[in-house]
Amino acid sequence: MSETSQMLLGVNIDHVATLRQQRGTRYPEVAQAALVAEHHGADAITIHLREA
Repeated sequence: MSETSQMLLGVNIDHVATLRQQRGTRYPEVAQAALVAEHHGADAITIHLREA
């Protein structure tokens, strides 16, 4: 990987989905968490899909 294409910050937002599942609510919003991470400079965002 060249210096200019190196990933600087990757954010895993799985814990946001875990909170939703444990609370049995529709919040916090997973998409909103991704947007916040992107807004604050995340170069990559990861989430693992779950079956309902």
